[in-house]
Amino acid sequence: MKQKVVIRLSLNGNDQKCRTKAFKIAVSQSGVESAAITGDGKNQLEVVGEVDAAILTSLLRKNLGQADLVSVGPAGGDKKPAAPAPAPAAAAVVQSQPGSYYYAYPSYQYPVYQVTDSYGQSNCSIM
Repeated sequence: MKQKVVIRLSLNGNDQKCRTKAFKIAVSQSGVESAAITGDGKNQLEVVGEVDAAILTSLLRKNLGQADLVSVGPAGGDKKPAAPAPAPAAAAVVQSQPGSYYYAYPSYQYPVYQVTDSYGQSNCSIM
């Protein structure tokens, strides 16, 4: 099934190098039929074809920095007349984390030992 995937990229202004890199990554995936830069700030990559959106987004994050999956839906070319659903499904919105990732270490409970000063007391049997 063909689907249309829209991914928002964090491009710095008119950075042609990042756009070219994004196109190369998108087109290298199997099942991609077309890719285009869209959006108001030309910061959205629109990919049409049989492609895994999560894998494509993670590849773009790994190579370009921040990439957010905006929407995944059926491709607009094959419209079929269908009855409207009672509750239309909203497009999944995924927010990515900042560039650095944190790992939460488990907290351990350490035993508490009481230290006493034994210099003032004569516990020594030799003296």
